[in-house]
Amino acid sequence: MPALGRVVDPLGVLPALTRAGLTLLERLLATEAAAQAAELILRSPPARRAVRAAIEDVAIELLDDPAVARVVDRTLESPQLTELVARALESEGLERIVAQVLDSRLLDASVARLLEGEPLWIVVEEVARSPAVTEAIAHQGAGFADQMAEEVGRRTRRADARLERAARRLLRRRLPPDAGAGGVAVPPPAP
Repeated sequence: MPALGRVVDPLGVLPALTRAGLTLLERLLATEAAAQAAELILRSPPARRAVRAAIEDVAIELLDDPAVARVVDRTLESPQLTELVARALESEGLERIVAQVLDSRLLDASVARLLEGEPLWIVVEEVARSPAVTEAIAHQGAGFADQMAEEVGRRTRRADARLERAARRLLRRRLPPDAGAGGVAVPPPAP
């Protein structure tokens, strides 16, 4: 029984014709006329939808292909990728890129968009209602209140001392012998 290739292509010209056809197609697609035709076609909404649908179909087929999944898994698990990522993270080039992103309007716009979005505030409300957060706030609030009371007391004592000194100067009276460093009378120690 003759080989199928000899029956379909007895002269063996199919590979040469295929190469010639691909070369011709490649040259045709590289012309300005092809670019203009493609642009005209893609301007129409139905053509854009058809191209988008075709791209989505190809992408879905690729993602569903077990061979592609295996390639992705092997790539992610490879020591070469780990080394490449480590080198990239340590590079000055990546540092410059990150600095540019942080200084860019893109980051400002992204943060503004994030703050305007409802999902962020839902998360914030959920976190704020959690028992751990309310307990931490209460604990921190008590500590903060104690610190504030201590500071207010210290400032009040200093202000009292200043006012007392000013009043004594106005009345030309001397400080009592039991006055402390701030000019405030220090009571004797309790028995």
